[in-house]
Amino acid sequence: MTKFLVSGVLALFLTGCSSTGLFSFGEEQMPKMLEGSSHDDLMYWLELSHTIVQSAEAERLNEIKQLQQSPAQDELVLALWLSHPKANLAQRQQAQQLFARALPGVNTRLQQFFAIHQSYNREMITFNRVITDRQQQINVLTQKLNELATIDEQISERRYQGGEQ
Repeated sequence: MTKFLVSGVLALFLTGCSSTGLFSFGEEQMPKMLEGSSHDDLMYWLELSHTIVQSAEAERLNEIKQLQQSPAQDELVLALWLSHPKANLAQRQQAQQLFARALPGVNTRLQQFFAIHQSYNREMITFNRVITDRQQQINVLTQKLNELATIDEQISERRYQGGEQ
């Protein structure tokens, strides 16, 4: 999933490259996809995304806790930390809410960047729901098997008792 996220971000950057070369643009020759937002803004968010994906579990949980306790909370930064590949369902859902609230306030190009994270989160939420549904089905089937095993034991006991008489 990490490769998918990084590949998507890189694809977003590369779609605007001109025919003069992939990385041969300066400020005056910037691709259309970067118009409306500075290159530095996109690089900041890309680097932060990379840092988050590479972070250890303890670091991630600490960052989330600090951001949630901060009075000047940056919702997009918190949303990125909450959408880490190892985030749980509640964290992903909170990230989606934060993205929905904060994204209208950023430019179109950054919205496109964050759309990658939102899509990833949506897929992981769907995946988590499928797993939860399957686990519930397994639990129901396990319970039914246990009930059948109990009935089978009772039948065997009755046969054994009936054979002794």
